[in-house]
Amino acid sequence: MDWSTKGAAPEAIDLFFFDTPPGEELLDSYQQLILPQNKSFGISGSGAKRLVALSGKAGEKGRWTQIRTYGNLCKHTFSLERESSSAPLLCGESLLPAGSSRRAQIQLRPMLTAIRLRSVSCDFSGRPYAQSRFVNTQTFLSYAGSEYRPLGEGGGEPVSWLNPGSLDTLAVQALPEPEMLWQKGIGEVGRTRLYPNQTFYCYPGAPTQLVLEGRVGDKPCFYPIPLPSLAPDTRVDLDITLRRMGSTAPDIPTESGAVILELRCLPWEEGNSQIELFG
Repeated sequence: MDWSTKGAAPEAIDLFFFDTPPGEELLDSYQQLILPQNKSFGISGSGAKRLVALSGKAGEKGRWTQIRTYGNLCKHTFSLERESSSAPLLCGESLLPAGSSRRAQIQLRPMLTAIRLRSVSCDFSGRPYAQSRFVNTQTFLSYAGSEYRPLGEGGGEPVSWLNPGSLDTLAVQALPEPEMLWQKGIGEVGRTRLYPNQTFYCYPGAPTQLVLEGRVGDKPCFYPIPLPSLAPDTRVDLDITLRRMGSTAPDIPTESGAVILELRCLPWEEGNSQIELFG
């Protein structure tokens, strides 16, 4: 088997071979491969197989003792409690033809989506508060997918969320990398565009929002910005312009035209730009 990964290679790979239909996809064999190595050898029966590879932890094999079918494995979840932004959990699948000796290529990819706040500016021209500035004290993801099923029909789905509307500081601080969902603000934002390049991470599938929290003058101010439909193994770049006062709470939408959002959805390297208005 030849491996390629998007992101740092895990310390081990849990490898599953399942019999393919007709009939239930029963587990044929399981083994754990210790990395790094670009080429590896797996052992299975000679019939056609479905090969599944998941990020593993060396020596941690007991968690798979209840796996008997591919359907069982499809219930397995990735969790932000085990994630790392520099070495995300990876998953890959491949169908193998029947044969006594086969060569397979499988790409392991992360299930996370990266959301990058590339730039932000504030222009209240034409408003009674035109001379005011937005002071950004903190930024976080709301309705962020925190557990995710990487396998199965449709390519997986989230099964739990964090920050449903407002920031749950205790739950986020319990993560190994709280900054995946919550980071300090960038301070005063005016007409000069700032480039914080802050990156957040979550699993796709939930109605995720990027929330800019702060104040305008002495008034609390929130900008909950709905994100487009997210997908695994992608990055969304955001360029934000604030044009009106935000809302009074993170779960209350802003007025129409309060935010101008330029976004790029990239499969790592390339993407298309578009402009959307969110109210």
